[in-house]
Amino acid sequence: MRLARPVYECLPLIYAAVGVCAIYVSYVDQPGARAAAALMLGLAALIAALTLYLRRRGYREMRREYSGGDLAAPSPTRESRT
Repeated sequence: MRLARPVYECLPLIYAAVGVCAIYVSYVDQPGARAAAALMLGLAALIAALTLYLRRRGYREMRREYSGGDLAAPSPTRESRT
């Protein structure tokens, strides 16, 4: 499944917001299994947000480094053969 670029760019922010909300719920809820589950969900969402953010940043850096369309080695030209 492919996502539109604006949606994909917003995913880290959405995951971070979900993570912060879940951690807040675990803080205000009574101690117990539900609070622990909300805390784990919040931490997982924050880790997912950070992972997506870092992968997007790495992808942008790679695209800047390789301005061409693909990463295959260039084919030899006539000048380089002589």
